[in-house]
Amino acid sequence: MRPFRFCPADSSPLEDPDGEGGRRCPKCGRSWYRNASPTVGAAIVRDGKALVTVRGREPNKGRLDVPGGFLGPMEHPVDGLVREVKEELGVAVEVASEDCISMAVHTYGNEDEPVLALGFLTTYVAGEYSPDDDVADLRWVEASELDDLDFAWPHDRELVRKALEHG
Repeated sequence: MRPFRFCPADSSPLEDPDGEGGRRCPKCGRSWYRNASPTVGAAIVRDGKALVTVRGREPNKGRLDVPGGFLGPMEHPVDGLVREVKEELGVAVEVASEDCISMAVHTYGNEDEPVLALGFLTTYVAGEYSPDDDVADLRWVEASELDDLDFAWPHDRELVRKALEHG
């Protein structure tokens, strides 16, 4: 998303940056920011292996990822992660907010949208693993394979590495 040029509230041309990364509206006084969109990713570990997914859609179709996705407005990260894993894999997981084991800022898509990625260690609860939504396939990997795998984003590799170290 490009920075706003006009105020979304009243259509007035926005003034130059306000010194805090936003652009101020001279009419209503509000500042508008280009903030990172929050995402969540799940690290699921079983028998010394971690689950990774193959992306079924662009960007980075065919490359490895972890289950997860964008949060909805006002959605708690843990709730969003549970929802995303259910949508993508058909399984239920448990996660606590203190299980956030990685954070990264990166860009996404052709427009280089800013993203804040939160990675969580999760525990499998129930269900049959079945790729769905934007997941083309899934596989279980060991720590020794990580450096040779083609991850869509480097922070996902590090999330998986940390999760495998936690056991």
